[in-house]
Amino acid sequence: MDTALAPLYAVSGAPGAGKTSTQAALLANGDGLVVMDIDELLEDSALLGVPIAVPEAQPVWPAYGRMWRRIIDMTRRSGHPVLFLSPNIPTELPGATAYLLLDCDDAVRADRLRARGWDAGQVDAALEDARAYRPLFDAVVRTDDTDPAGVAARILAWSRTVGVH
Repeated sequence: MDTALAPLYAVSGAPGAGKTSTQAALLANGDGLVVMDIDELLEDSALLGVPIAVPEAQPVWPAYGRMWRRIIDMTRRSGHPVLFLSPNIPTELPGATAYLLLDCDDAVRADRLRARGWDAGQVDAALEDARAYRPLFDAVVRTDDTDPAGVAARILAWSRTVGVH
């Protein structure tokens, strides 16, 4: 039995980078690539009695990450390459085929987050996360100079240069 896993393309970014905004275009143009966004189960996690997207849930975040990894690897085991959108840094998602950072200017990120209703403290924390992410990734796609379809095209072009799908 072949136990090799299909590629995993880890696309990360701090809040406001544009991960979720690109999902529809990635799905439409991914040519068979399975696209998953970690945010897709945030609301459903409450069905388990654990709201994930709150600071108080930090103790269960590792278990949430392990659950996602099992879902991803089940898909990969079937031979389907996965592009996973998440805020994870490379050490939090070991063994991916390649890692990509989505990034934008801090002022753009702040505007995007304020438009979501984030307060100043939340925005500042996201800007701090973005600064911490930047040195951790070799590959970066900017999201502040084109629309989500353009960002998706850049992500897909990157995935084709680092793997086979």
